[in-house]
Order: sequence, then structure tokens, then C-alpha cells
Amino acid sequence: MTTLNILVCDGLDEGGLELFRAAPGVRVDVPDQLGAVEIKKILPEYDAMIVRSRTKVNGDMIENAPRLKVIGRAGTGVDNIEVEPASARGILVMNTPGANAMAAAEHTIAMMLSLARHIPQATQSMRQGLWEKKKFVGTELYHQTLGVIGLGKIGAIVADRALAMKMEVLAFDPHIVPEMAAVIGAEYVPLDQLLARSDFITLHTPLNEETRHVIGRESLAKTKKGVRIINCARGGLIDEPALREALVSGQVAGAALDVFEKEPPAENPLLGLENVIFTPHLGASSLQAQENVSRAIASQILDYLQRGLIRNAVNFPSISMKDYERVRPYLVLAERLGHLQGQLCSPVKKLEITYSGPDMQDIPIQPLTQTVIKGLLDPVMAEKVNLINAPLILKQRQIELTASTTSESKGYTGEIAVKVTGKKEVYSAAGTVIQGQVRLVRLNDYRLEAELEGINLIIQNLDKPGMIGFIGTTLGNFNVNIANMHLSRTPEHDSAVAIVRLDNEAPNDAIEVLRAHPGIVFVKQVKL
Repeated sequence: MTTLNILVCDGLDEGGLELFRAAPGVRVDVPDQLGAVEIKKILPEYDAMIVRSRTKVNGDMIENAPRLKVIGRAGTGVDNIEVEPASARGILVMNTPGANAMAAAEHTIAMMLSLARHIPQATQSMRQGLWEKKKFVGTELYHQTLGVIGLGKIGAIVADRALAMKMEVLAFDPHIVPEMAAVIGAEYVPLDQLLARSDFITLHTPLNEETRHVIGRESLAKTKKGVRIINCARGGLIDEPALREALVSGQVAGAALDVFEKEPPAENPLLGLENVIFTPHLGASSLQAQENVSRAIASQILDYLQRGLIRNAVNFPSISMKDYERVRPYLVLAERLGHLQGQLCSPVKKLEITYSGPDMQDIPIQPLTQTVIKGLLDPVMAEKVNLINAPLILKQRQIELTASTTSESKGYTGEIAVKVTGKKEVYSAAGTVIQGQVRLVRLNDYRLEAELEGINLIIQNLDKPGMIGFIGTTLGNFNVNIANMHLSRTPEHDSAVAIVRLDNEAPNDAIEVLRAHPGIVFVKQVKL
């Protein structure tokens, strides 16, 4: 039996190391704090490597590792691993999503309790020899209302724990169907209603352009006076200067923060306020979480190396190297079509994928389907979506999926069509690969040929003279440069669509000006 050599670069909890040591035919090495040069020198000996956040795995390392079959990230993010060169070499990259969800949720509950009862401030007062009982009168959580913004895995655990403490729980997440909140026991409400009714608000969303400063001056003005705010999710979800103003004015009674826009928060305007409590990004830092992550990555790597079972992969494990070059552009197409539809329609209730043409008959369809799903969910999920967990998340979100293949050609040797159905709206988009480049060839009833990349405005308008000029002039007035524009109209010439590729993102004011024109039906900015 050939020995499987595993390199642990950044240390690992003993629980995972025990699994490796107990496995037959496995040798695990845990050198102390190796640098990139030393790792590159010894990596050719290893079949697997495990990193946390310190070690950066680049293409140069990967090229120097002929035996390497899998890279494991003991944690969620894989920003320190160059996934594309790993995929090109057929190396599986995996992480451990959700292994620290309980730790993050419990830290949120701990911060909420500490905030309600002034525990950090009272502790500091007593260290100074004081006994200030009247100063630190707190508030109970019993029968208080908790607003949960973002009902993913962590948000759902927080909601469940709050319900157990007999709190009323409101939930807002534009990317789920309201029935999901009801299953947990929460009441699904619009964001404005959550802000107005909540005594406590906790954030559990990813950080993107949609959620950045979701708690800002405008939203803070809509909150109940004396609300308390907890953020153990992402720095940047809160506009920190705006929060400081609300804390000083009394609109917000207190805040508990584990994450910050800039870390460490050396000159943060909130640090000097007595009604704010802080922890240094400790959400996932529990003994159990560290053990969970360690055991999870060890068991995943052993399953893959010894049994071929793949879990929590972030690249394309089920495609053989001999097929990779041929399939790769269709994988890019599948993800971008899904990503497009995920931005056009939310929440999605139904997803239909159709593969057409002779090229699609001998291509493995399952990874393409999972790639479409990943693209669809990526814009709306706080947790990392990968090719393996994407179908499960789709099922959890009660999104109906159908995928079919036909040899019938619709003008191209290979075409992927993705149709999504929301509450009232239906969007369909189809694309193909032309000379190795992905192209959008159909959007709803409009036929065109547009690049699927970059920043794009999708504009539907009445087919009248002057519309294109108005779009160009409006964007120019806001210093937004048009890279190119693709146009199409219905055979009846009653409506048209424009896919406007931009050099820079259009500000919201520009989009509102476009929407206000009586001849424009729909405007959406998407990033691909």
C-alpha cells in the first residue's frame, strides 16, 4: 500500500490529527511555521495539504507539487488559495463551511445578553473598586422583540435560541421565501417593519453592494428609539459614523460589535463610547469550533483520498482532466447564467435548466447543473456556496429544480438555457460558447449576442426614437462610460432591450433617473 502523505501547514486541533494518525497508510506531518519557500521545497512529497489563514497557496506552489491531490482549508474562506491553477491541475480544493456556525451564533447570543445587562461595563467598574448597582440596571430579553436580518444557517440558529428565551423573533431576508421563517417559528416581515418593531437587531448577511451599510442613517432613523444592535457577521454592514451619531443621540441604546470595517479598529469612532461593547472578531473562536473544523477537514480529506467521496469542494472535482479543457468554458457559462438570474430574480421559487445541441450530449451535466445553482445562490448567501453543497441549499430554500437535455439544436452546437420563476416574475436567459468565449444569446424573448462579464445595465424600454440617446446621455451625465451596448427588439417592434456594458459602476442616482423615464420599463445593474 502506498503511503498517503499529508502536510499540515498552520497547525490543527488534536482531534483532526488523531483521525489522520488512526487511518491506515497515512502519514501526517505538522512542521512549525514554515514559510512559502520551505513549503514549496517539501510539497512534492505530499498528496494533501491543509492550511488555515496564514499560509498562502499560489500557482507556483501548485506547479511544484506533482503528487498533490487535495488542498484543504480548515475554515470557510479560501481567499488564500489560488483555486484556478489548482483546478487546472485537477487538484481538489475543499473547505469546512458551517463547522463554526454554532460558535458564531452562540457568540451573538452572548453579546446580546452582555449588552442587555451591561456585563463588560460592570466588570470594568468593579475592577476600579466601585459598586455601581444603579448605574447598570439592565433589560430582560423575555418578551422583547429580536429582529434577525439574514436567515442563513447562523441567523436561523440565533432565531431558534432567541425563541427558546421567549423572545418574539422577526426575520428579514429578501432571498428566502417567507415560509422558511415560519418553519423556524419567526415572523417574516419587510425590513422597514423589522426596524420599527425590534428591541434588538442582529445582522447575519454576507457583505456585498446590496448589504453594505444596511444599517445606516436612513435605516437607523426608522428604528424604535432605544434599540440595541449586534453585529457578529461582517464589518461594513453598519455605517459606523452613523451608528455613533445614533448612540450619542439615544436613538440606539447600545451596540455589541465583533466585526469592523477596518480591523483592527485602531481609530474607530465607536471605541470611546460607554454604551458599546466589543470583541476582536471572536465569532468562530471556540474550542469546539476549532475541534469541529479540525475533524471536518481531516475526515473530508480521508474520505476523498481513500474512498473517492467528495464533500465541500469549491472547484470542479467530478470532471476528469481529459475533459476539463473542453468543459471549462461551459462551466464558466453555467455559473454566469446562474449569477445573472440570481441578481435578476429574488426570491426564486423554481429553476429550470435546459441543455441543447450535440455538444451537450457527451458533457457531464451534473457539474454544470451544480455550477448554475452555485451561480444563482452566490449573490444571496452569507455562507460560502460550493458545487457540492449548492443542491442541498437549493432544496433547503424550497426552490424547485428541473434539468433536461435535448439533442435539438437551437442554432448553436451547445446551449444552456436557465429559466427562473419568482413570486410573480419569470426570467429566462440562454447562452453558448463561441470560439471559447461565453455569450448571452437570448434574454426572455429577445435574441442578441452579448458578453457575459463585467458590470452591465439591463434595460427594457418601449421601442421609440430617442431611447438609446437618453440612456447614453444619462450615463454620461453621471460620468459612467459605456464600453459597449447590445440591442434587441421584439418582432412587433413594440419593446426593446439593451445590455449596456459599463467601465465603472453606475450610481443609484443614475439608475433612478433611467427608471423615471416613462419609456423605460425595467432597469437592473448586474455584475458578472
